[in-house]
Amino acid sequence: MKVMRKVWLAGLVLWLAGCGLSTPEPLNPSQGVVSTATSASDQEKVAVTKSETEPAATEQVSTTAASLDHAKLLDQLLFSISSQAESQAILTQIAASGDTGFVAGLIETIRFQPGLSQEIGATLNTLTGQDLPPDWFGWVEWAGQHPEIESFDGFVGWKANLLAQIDPEFQRFIYEGVKVAPGSQVEEIEWGGVVVDGIPALDNPQMIDPDEADYLVPHERVFGVSLNGDSRAYPARFLDWHEMFNDIVGGEPVSLAY
Repeated sequence: MKVMRKVWLAGLVLWLAGCGLSTPEPLNPSQGVVSTATSASDQEKVAVTKSETEPAATEQVSTTAASLDHAKLLDQLLFSISSQAESQAILTQIAASGDTGFVAGLIETIRFQPGLSQEIGATLNTLTGQDLPPDWFGWVEWAGQHPEIESFDGFVGWKANLLAQIDPEFQRFIYEGVKVAPGSQVEEIEWGGVVVDGIPALDNPQMIDPDEADYLVPHERVFGVSLNGDSRAYPARFLDWHEMFNDIVGGEPVSLAY
């Protein structure tokens, strides 16, 4: 059996550099490349402020779910709101619609607009009949247990555009019409905190004989692969930093995601 040569330092440095984006900030159209922010006139059609009359507010929130532009309303929450009154008006409209097609989009929005977490969380509870705290990860876990709640038409394209604000390369992996593994949903795909290739894979690492691997300790955990008489060991602590490797074992291409 061959063992990987000790090459972890460069991988660790690159991994740390890639983790510079690990804490998401509220998105700003000026920082993105595929901005979908709507015009001021469009915002006025949705916003309901305290200065407006009660009949106007009633008319606004009574809009039927079928007539709502899901992507536009979510984009306004992400990119266009200029006041608490505007955001509350949009969320009131969404809550009044009773349309659970907004749920996945609101879960994405609560992550990138932490300043609106209480209001978005309350809207999610209204739409789903739950009583959960306004915690992004908690809602992700809940949504994973309720695949029967379908997103609005066009959600995949909307989510692809949202991730493109972080890195346009994400559109290589998520786009309208993308196929996912059986039993999985696009709604379950979440940003891992780095840009594409921000954590570089370990590609074709140099191998050495076991008696040369003096850096290993007894009972060290490794990933063992044996194909066509070629046996190799990949220490788990290396994969902690690279998260996957690509190699040729016994003449066969092998990838391991960890």
